Amino acid sequence: MPPKQKNIEKFSGYRLLACFAHPDDEAFPVGGTLAMYSGLGASISLITTTSGQLGEIRQDGIATTETLGEVRSEELRQSAKALGINRVSILNYKDSGMAGWDANKDPEAFINANPDVVRSQLVTEIRTFKPHVMLTFEPTGLYGHPDHIAICKQATDAFYYSSDRSYCPSTAELDLPPWEVSKMIYCARPLGYRKIWYDQLTASGIDMPEPSEEQLCHGTPLDEIDFVEDVRGLLDQKIKSILCHQTQTGPHWPYRNAPKNIIESILGYEHYIQIHPLVEESNQNNKGVFTGIQI
Repeated sequence: MPPKQKNIEKFSGYRLLACFAHPDDEAFPVGGTLAMYSGLGASISLITTTSGQLGEIRQDGIATTETLGEVRSEELRQSAKALGINRVSILNYKDSGMAGWDANKDPEAFINANPDVVRSQLVTEIRTFKPHVMLTFEPTGLYGHPDHIAICKQATDAFYYSSDRSYCPSTAELDLPPWEVSKMIYCARPLGYRKIWYDQLTASGIDMPEPSEEQLCHGTPLDEIDFVEDVRGLLDQKIKSILCHQTQTGPHWPYRNAPKNIIESILGYEHYIQIHPLVEESNQNNKGVFTGIQI
């Protein structure tokens, strides 16, 4: 089991900016990490570029296609509260839907947003909040979602532009000085995770659809993952956050009835790639969200 948190102010003064695309992106892949560091005193800011208007409605009567964005925005706020996130911003872009959907062609969809405008919005938040670490999806978006891929590109772009003294974001109300973020990390999942989860859940009696051939290819090779956060000690908080997204979980969410050891195996470890600074083989001690950062 993970070590007990002895000092709840260990990371007081540290700041992390998480950039994602939809309500629930902050919960499923990284909720334990965000809860852990907020509980250790760090400040967390969350930007979500859409309100997830094209997501599922897995619980009858909770939303309609017309109200889903509004409902999911409130679910996000409740989830953020459960995780101890200090700041939440929802941008005004539309959910682009999965690859190949007609919604991909909507000019207001996030994947069609003007990159200069998105960069300006993100850099404004970076220079205002002054994070030491930025977090977003890895380049395939975990499973190929176009909005996930887009926010990875945009957040990475903003990471570098924020420290550029010659760059002035058009969305900033004030002249904000440059801010150099110390570390950029991507959340990931290990290659083959779909099959691993399916085997574990079905073996414990949980009814799950078998992964498609495409889904079997989702994930990042283990040798490309730089570090793993053990969040088993925060599963209650992480699951509370996930269940705030009632439209996306519904009454048949598989982890409601899965054995504790299966839940820990699947939800208790969160995987990361560190893209700046790169982790050198000779400096393995630099692994971890805030490791190596002095403030």
